[in-house]
Amino acid sequence: MAKPRAVEGLDPDRRLRPNARAILAVRIDEVYSYDGLVADPANVTELHDMRIACKRLRYLLEIFGVAFGGDLKPFTEEVAGLQDVLGDIHDCDVQIPMLEEHLAWLSGREAGAAQRLVAEAAARPGRRPRSEAAFREFQARLEVGRRADERIGVHALIGRRRRERDELYVHFMDEWRRLKKERFRPRLEAALGIGDGA
Repeated sequence: MAKPRAVEGLDPDRRLRPNARAILAVRIDEVYSYDGLVADPANVTELHDMRIACKRLRYLLEIFGVAFGGDLKPFTEEVAGLQDVLGDIHDCDVQIPMLEEHLAWLSGREAGAAQRLVAEAAARPGRRPRSEAAFREFQARLEVGRRADERIGVHALIGRRRRERDELYVHFMDEWRRLKKERFRPRLEAALGIGDGA
C-alpha cells in the first residue's frame, strides 16, 4: 500500500482552513497521480493504491467539510463511489488468486491419493488386481480422495469473479472518465479555494 505523501507547510498556529487546504491539495494530487496507471486493468497494485488514496481524500473531505462554506457532500459522494468500486475490484483481485491456490492444493491432494493407491495396489501379492470387482474397489477408493465436485464449483466461482472484476473495471473507468470530463478536480479545488481552481 502506498504511503500518504507528506504535507509541507502546515502550521498548528494557523486557522483550520489554510491547513485543511494544504492537506486536501496533496490528497487530491495523490488520487490523480494514478490516472495513467489505472488505465491498465492489470495494474492491480495501482488500482488498490488509488482506492486507498480515495479513502484518505473522502475521509478528509468529511472531516474538514465544516471549514468550508460550500456543500462538499456531492464531491465526497463521488469520491466514495470511486472508493467503493475500487474496493470491489480489490476484493476480486484478492479472491481469485486464493481460489486458484485452493485448486492447486486440491490437485496436489488428489495426486497424492492416487499415488498412494497405486503404490498399495502394486505392493499387494499377485501384483495387479485383474477382476472387475477389484478394479471397482480401486476406483471407489480413488474417488474418496478426490474432490471433483468441489473443483467444478471452484472453477465456476473463479470464472464468475473474473467476469465481475472485468465488469467492475469497465464501470470504474467509465466513472473516472466521466469525472475527468466533468472537470471534477478543478471544481473540487475551486470549492476548497485551492490553487488554480480557486
